Amino acid sequence: MSAESTKSGPPLKTSHPITFLIIGGGIAGLSTALALRRVGHYVLVLERKSRDVARGHGGVRLPPNLTKILFHWGLKPALMQRALVTHTMLFMRYESGEDLGEHVWDKGMLKETRGIYMLCTHDDLYGLLYEAAVSSGAQIRYDANVVSINSEEREVTLQSGEKINADVLVGADGEFGLSRSTVIGQDGFGTPTGLAMYDTIISSEHVTKHANASTWKDHGIFTAFGSGRAIVAYPVHGTDDLAMQFYGPDDNEGQYGDEPSVDMPEVTVQLCDHFQPLMKLARKAVRVSIRDHSDLDEWISDDGPLVLIGEAAHPFPPGTIQATAMAVEDGAVLARVFSHLSEDRQIDSFLYAFQELRQPRTRSVRAGEFGNIFFMTLEDGEDARQRDDSMRAMAAKGTNVLEGLGGDVSRLWDEIRTIFGYDCEDEADDWWVQWGMLRERALKRNNVDAGQMPATPLLDFSSLMSSVQVTETAQEE
Repeated sequence: MSAESTKSGPPLKTSHPITFLIIGGGIAGLSTALALRRVGHYVLVLERKSRDVARGHGGVRLPPNLTKILFHWGLKPALMQRALVTHTMLFMRYESGEDLGEHVWDKGMLKETRGIYMLCTHDDLYGLLYEAAVSSGAQIRYDANVVSINSEEREVTLQSGEKINADVLVGADGEFGLSRSTVIGQDGFGTPTGLAMYDTIISSEHVTKHANASTWKDHGIFTAFGSGRAIVAYPVHGTDDLAMQFYGPDDNEGQYGDEPSVDMPEVTVQLCDHFQPLMKLARKAVRVSIRDHSDLDEWISDDGPLVLIGEAAHPFPPGTIQATAMAVEDGAVLARVFSHLSEDRQIDSFLYAFQELRQPRTRSVRAGEFGNIFFMTLEDGEDARQRDDSMRAMAAKGTNVLEGLGGDVSRLWDEIRTIFGYDCEDEADDWWVQWGMLRERALKRNNVDAGQMPATPLLDFSSLMSSVQVTETAQEE
């Protein structure tokens, strides 16, 4: 099998299309809209911000478990135009600039994943998904602020007073959004970790003058470890610009969607003199507080078919490798499960199947991402010394520095391999074969058919979908 996904051909289409209303038009909302349209359902996305603001700022890393999904959806050509392939990670000390070695992604491991590791900006990924979702027939409305959700009536109310119904409501409006608080019955702000992520971009005219420009031109991901601080940086826009995420002390509230407001020299104190000139040339950064949220037992409202996805279901530390990937995986799995829908009575069981498929995966991966941040920002002490000494020793041997680390770090590296190789759509297909199909057969054996089950009413969505072309636009290669 090649290093890239070999899946092709149109996806399985539902025999019973229903209406989905997605609250939130970020990456999670758009990818879910596209995935649902690919299997034949009707979709309306409501985004409270304007399109320009919703596109976001900064860079995003696309691991193989994410890129393989986009390849499955026929988006490889568009993605290759917007993103860079990366093979190497370089490590140094934040305060001194000392080189700690490098790690080159194993070609055999990447081949097994059927995806590749790529780098791009949030707005480029957003644009790709927006264009694909609209082409597939999804409706997207901006400046549509949802102020109340009635999951029992399957209805939302906009700030304008307009009410909109659907068969299923999907909450994709983030960790502080209305959907999450509706499901859990209260606002959930999480617990401060004492760290924040500062997201910015440095333009090419400044990057090319820097001594390490050749490293970034070679598509490497650059990481600096510091005491309570860290930097992750990588090239974007065809290596013209440098995306940078700085992790450091958190002294203010902040979240995605905020306007850039932080001058980088103010927060990158103690950074080695070699890199300080770059900080003075960086654009103002967006500050995003890193908060730890308790795992939710339920992603589905008790009152009706409202399901959470993405950051609304499982808030990840900002800027981490898997934060975006898990949101796209959610959309892919939800759509794959609902591709088998043949009757209204299946809606609830399919939503719970989605939850059961996604909760173990996201909980495990999220724990690992928090571990990675704390690994990068270890305070000076014995643990940090052992980390750095081990990396120096592996670099001296000319080997990959992460694979030589012992204990928990070695275990985390093994977990990264497993995470990259995961195919969420295959997992959803396995669920149908092993459980979903068997359940349907059991119902038929017990003479429980659609006529004996309580009907789920289709609510008024037709007026909103009147302009939607129902035929599927081919997205495959």
